[in-house]
Amino acid sequence: MGAISLPVKALSPHQPHLHPPRRRRLSSSLMAVILLLATALFYALVSLGSGPCTAGATCYRGYQSLYSFDAGNDDHAAWMAAIPDDVRITSLSIPGTHDTMTYEIESEQLQCQNWNLSMQLHSGLRYLDIRARLRDDELHIYHADGYTGFSYEQVLLYVFAFLDENPSEAIIMRLKEEGSPLGHNTISFEDAFHYHHYAAPLTAPGSDKHLHKYEFAAPIPTLGALRSKVFILQNFDSRGGPYGLQWEGPEMVLEDLWIIPDVYHLSEKWSAIRDALENAALAPDDNRFLYLAHTSASVGVLPIEAAAGPMNRTIQGMNDMTGQYLDDASGNVDEARVGVVIIDFPGKKLISTILEWNVWLRQ
Repeated sequence: MGAISLPVKALSPHQPHLHPPRRRRLSSSLMAVILLLATALFYALVSLGSGPCTAGATCYRGYQSLYSFDAGNDDHAAWMAAIPDDVRITSLSIPGTHDTMTYEIESEQLQCQNWNLSMQLHSGLRYLDIRARLRDDELHIYHADGYTGFSYEQVLLYVFAFLDENPSEAIIMRLKEEGSPLGHNTISFEDAFHYHHYAAPLTAPGSDKHLHKYEFAAPIPTLGALRSKVFILQNFDSRGGPYGLQWEGPEMVLEDLWIIPDVYHLSEKWSAIRDALENAALAPDDNRFLYLAHTSASVGVLPIEAAAGPMNRTIQGMNDMTGQYLDDASGNVDEARVGVVIIDFPGKKLISTILEWNVWLRQ
């Protein structure tokens, strides 16, 4: 802002000199001080919006939550070892991640995770959301049009290494074709998938050992059949196969309300999550359906806002709502499950809360 412009009376021969330039300099200095004070006040108010991290909460990029962000600080690398082989995968309560590989992406509209894949697996997460796109005859991992920096080959190598170290575990992996092909391609998405699992020198041996051989007419497998295996949820078109349980197929009950007008409508998302969790808990445990509920939303709100609530903490995030709900309900329900719970920015408390729903299954 410029100096205040004051009217200066013309000097007469008998008037003393009024030094108008000096008055302008004083006005400029005053306005500079006011501007500095206003700027300081603005940033003080902004900082108050996020505030200091409260007791028990974890803070990340100005957001804080009791049930978010610190998944990598806990270790549940072999939690399935305590569950008998004959337990059906549909009877379990399984924590997982939405857009699993977005932890290095820079866009706040597209980032959904803050821990790498290895840490996610060691923290107990057993559902992975892998979104691949064919680009120049190779499968690369994307979220919408945002490239995560990873390839499908890298994902498989991480997963196979984890299963080699933890053969008691089973991983459910949604594989989605994320958008139309890019660049110059001579093969299809299915061809690239087939190459990595059956021909590629780096990944085919691990796939032969760890990829569950899906049978279309067979029931959804038991945990024993899936130990040290990857169970694919197929979310791509194919001529052959199927290679896994069909995404949104007749054996899947899915909640995925991911478009929310704004943070003030997160209550609608919470209603959808709560209904899905209750549906899974109250439905017959007859292995007819795999229940999946997304706690995430990414259109109309930032993924981190949906997970942890806005910075000003006026609205509770879905991770805290889900965690508190499952905490409160866990002591009142015997022999119930909540299915696969799919999370953005999960925290160790939320993961542990979901895993506690398996206590009745442990041997």
